[in-house]
Amino acid sequence: MQQQQQLFCIYTYGMFRIAGTKGGEYIKTFRYPDRCQLQESSFKVQAKFLLYFPTILVERKLVPNSKLQDIRNGYSCVPVALSEGLDIRLNTAARAVRYGVNGVEVWAAPSRSPHTNHTVYKADAVLVTLPLGVLKASAPPSAVAFNPPLPDWKSQAIQRLGFGNLNKVVLCFERIFWDPTANLFGHVGSTTASRGELFLFWNLYKAPVLLALVAGEAACVMENVSDDVIVGRCIAVLKGIFGNQVVPQPRESVVTRWRADPWARGSYSFVAVGSSGSDYDLLAAPVAPPVTPGTPPPQPRVFFAGEHTIRNYPATVHGAFLSGLREGGRIADQLCGSPYAPPTMPVSGAAPTAMPSATTGPSSTP
Repeated sequence: MQQQQQLFCIYTYGMFRIAGTKGGEYIKTFRYPDRCQLQESSFKVQAKFLLYFPTILVERKLVPNSKLQDIRNGYSCVPVALSEGLDIRLNTAARAVRYGVNGVEVWAAPSRSPHTNHTVYKADAVLVTLPLGVLKASAPPSAVAFNPPLPDWKSQAIQRLGFGNLNKVVLCFERIFWDPTANLFGHVGSTTASRGELFLFWNLYKAPVLLALVAGEAACVMENVSDDVIVGRCIAVLKGIFGNQVVPQPRESVVTRWRADPWARGSYSFVAVGSSGSDYDLLAAPVAPPVTPGTPPPQPRVFFAGEHTIRNYPATVHGAFLSGLREGGRIADQLCGSPYAPPTMPVSGAAPTAMPSATTGPSSTP
């Protein structure tokens, strides 16, 4: 009888399970293609529709003779398609992850009823794709406790790496009143404090939609302001650029508040003062249970993916996607067997002496 294996993945708004022998096939699906280095020269994603939009342009260079492809209905259709056949629990908040030599337990509760009884899910491994802001959190509702605690090299890298706040204001108009050939145009604030306020407007492809960016101190200030005030400020800036008679009121708008979202706590990762690119590699490295004297080093049980775990492409959708492929291959090698020489995994007590690669994982003895 084929051994049953289970993998849990914890992400922003819930979790899903890959279970049973078929689960092994799901994991194998995400194994790296042979001789595919997944570098910028061979895999590139170009997206102009970043949020709430009808079309994404994606350049697929892994496929021979590929051309720009239209993915209809936005980014959301990609995880929807990939999630077919998986057991997904929405509105389920992970509260704790317990891991040991025999596997992992994920303690979870409904995100809207945090004081209800916890449900315990058992698996062979867990893949943690929580945003860096949530990993940094130490208070409910989004904080996740690890037992045993994550090793110092992992927790210190989490705290060193920066996590910013970049918000978006999407403005949908009846018609295009800007230069349709310009990909973007900018705006410079009148004060130092406002220099991150609506500093860039993206012209979205073939649609009367502008996407404005708000960063830094201005992003934090605007999270405490109503949507109407923010949209009004956008229109004032646009009228200052194009003239009062040219700019109409938008028929629809969307404003993000990532720092205020308890399941995100900001966006995106960056190399802060005191940090380095090596911290991305440390965040990508899996964690094994503590070593018991006289026993062989245990297998890693806690794996990590997300934009904050990939050194070459942080703060991007394709970087997060590639990190998922990386960990899918790593977990497949461990649970399903590897056709290659098995790499030596870092143990939980100390950081690996050679940083794990952003595309190939650990490759040397810790």
